[in-house]
Amino acid sequence: MLTAAIVTAAVLGVAKVVRDWLILRQVRAAMDAGTPEDRVRIGMRLAGALGGQAAAEEGPPPAGEVVTPPR
Repeated sequence: MLTAAIVTAAVLGVAKVVRDWLILRQVRAAMDAGTPEDRVRIGMRLAGALGGQAAAEEGPPPAGEVVTPPR
């Protein structure tokens, strides 16, 4: 029983590391291929995702730093 729990924890840990690595690879590719405006948008979304509720409560960035999407 203990062995099964240890194996399950190890498999879940490895799966999380692989998932995070794949996400970071996609983000890096998007940053490399994007325009400066895209990079700002991606960075803001990452900051919101990593910051959790605290980033959402801070509100939008100052007016000088807001980047509008190209039309």
